[in-house]
Amino acid sequence: MLEGAVMEYAKWFIGMMSVMFITVAVVFMFRLNEVNSFQQDVNYQIERHGGLTEEAKVALNDKAKAAYGGCIVTGSDSDAPCLYEADRKDASVKSSGFFIREYKTDDKGAAVYYDRGDTQARYGTQIHYVLTRQIGSISGNSFFKPAVVGTSASRVRGTSDG
Repeated sequence: MLEGAVMEYAKWFIGMMSVMFITVAVVFMFRLNEVNSFQQDVNYQIERHGGLTEEAKVALNDKAKAAYGGCIVTGSDSDAPCLYEADRKDASVKSSGFFIREYKTDDKGAAVYYDRGDTQARYGTQIHYVLTRQIGSISGNSFFKPAVVGTSASRVRGTSDG
């Protein structure tokens, strides 16, 4: 009779662990899909503003706060702070875990991060960027941080800078 009770508990334990694992997997896949959705927003802002200008970053930060529950962050490190000082001072604003950075290829063929500032790229200029998001963390250390490398093009007419 005892063996039957032990098997019943083992079946319940395995069943509950399976349900928990499936739930965690679904949450991770949902948050991973948000990276693709945010990438579409990044492409739109790059096209509209001629690169990852300060104006584009502000628009992306507002979108991240409205749609994904937090600000974009300063770096891809675990628990990086919000990009803008006003968000860091506001305790109600949390991090979305999204990090976006434009990069260029130097003379040696290596990719280097590039800060555009307010300089808009010429119409049709290809703009390369990296988008990462911290999805899971244990004790402040990130264990799942997917990255998407994207390319978009400026749709701003009348600028002469590249």
